[in-house]
Amino acid sequence: MHRTFVKWLFATYLLGSGTVWSILILPLFPFAGRRGRYWLAKQWCRGMVKMMRVITGVSCSVEGLENLPNEPFIMLCRHESTWETLAFMALFPRRISFVFKSDLKRIPFFGWVLKGLDMVSLDRGSPRQAHQAVTRECAEKLALGDVVVIFPEGTRVAHDAPLKLASGGVRLACSTQVPAVPVVHNAGKYWPAKGWPDQPGHIRVIVLPPLPADCVVPQELNRLAQERMEKELARIA
Repeated sequence: MHRTFVKWLFATYLLGSGTVWSILILPLFPFAGRRGRYWLAKQWCRGMVKMMRVITGVSCSVEGLENLPNEPFIMLCRHESTWETLAFMALFPRRISFVFKSDLKRIPFFGWVLKGLDMVSLDRGSPRQAHQAVTRECAEKLALGDVVVIFPEGTRVAHDAPLKLASGGVRLACSTQVPAVPVVHNAGKYWPAKGWPDQPGHIRVIVLPPLPADCVVPQELNRLAQERMEKELARIA
C-alpha cells in the first residue's frame, strides 16, 4: 500500500510540475535564446532530482566526471528508464543534446519545450536518410559545444537485460571525429523501464574513460565499449 502511494504521489508531482513549469517557461522561450531556454529547463530537472529523493527516497551520484573530455563528445549511454533523460541535464555540468524520437515533439507542453531546446530529433523513416539527418544534426550540436547523448540499444531496457549495443553511436563519433564516452547506471533498479519509482535506493552513474581515438574499424571500438560497459554494469548490479 505504501509503495503504491509513493509511486503515484511521485507520478502526480512529476506530471503536474512538468506541465505547470512548461506553461510558465514557454512564453519566455522566444526571448531567452538557446542557452537561456536550456537553463530554464534545467531548473525543473534539478527540482525533479531533489523531489525524487524526498518523495521516493531515491538519491543519485555521478562517478568519473574526470573522464569527461574538455572538447565536445558523444556519450554512449545505457537507457533503462525515463530518469536519465531528465536527471542528466541536472547532473552533468556540460550542455546535453539527446538524440530522441521526433514523435516526442508532439506531446503537449513537454514536447513543445523539447522542441525549443534544440536537440537532435530522429525520424524513423528511411534508415539511410535518418542516419544522414542525425549525423548532420549531431555535427551541428557538437560544433556548438554540446555533449550528444546516444542510447545505442535504441530503446529502454530492463536493468538486468543483456547489453546489446548497436554500432551507430561509435560510427557517429568516428564520422564527426569526436571522442566517444561510455556511461552506465543502475536507474532501472529503482525507476523501471515501464513504470514509476516506488522504493528507496541510490542511483549510481559511472562515466568510463573515452574510447581510443582510432576509428579504423568501428566494430572493434563498439565491441570494446560493450566489454567495458558490461564490466561496470556487473559491478553496480
